[in-house]
Amino acid sequence: MSTIAVSADIKPSRLLLLVMTFACLCVVLVGVAVCLLMPGQLSWLLRGILAAASLIAAAIALFLVLRGRKTIWLHISATGQIRVVEHLINSSSSRAKPQVMKAGLAQLLAGTTVWPGMLFLRLRLENGKTRTIPILSDSVSEDTFRALSVACRWLVSHNMAKAQMLEK
Repeated sequence: MSTIAVSADIKPSRLLLLVMTFACLCVVLVGVAVCLLMPGQLSWLLRGILAAASLIAAAIALFLVLRGRKTIWLHISATGQIRVVEHLINSSSSRAKPQVMKAGLAQLLAGTTVWPGMLFLRLRLENGKTRTIPILSDSVSEDTFRALSVACRWLVSHNMAKAQMLEK
């Protein structure tokens, strides 16, 4: 029986939402600037299409960011087994238990990024889908972030050692 080495309640990052909102706003402003500041070089129709395309692209990007904001519980066992649990938290009552939306085992993939202030975990879920979980320093407590970072670094090095042994 393995014990859980790290267990983290990962909340959606406000900083990531702020950065993505700013990026979407910049895309819209560039589209509007192209529409208004290039009067002689492009026709009105083409400028309108470019402005509308930038607005639609920004709206879709912001929608995807907002749709992906879910609370995730991540459990990494001492043997390196990763369990991902998505929860839907009821806003009506803080004492009510959160409802489990999805749960399952996952495997850490190559391309996982571990930086001092940010983690991007690329995981392959049981159903074969790949999921990226962004973890910024405002998503979890400082101690939990440090523990997750150490566990992920260990998993990455352990997976690389396994891959090298399989090559030989």
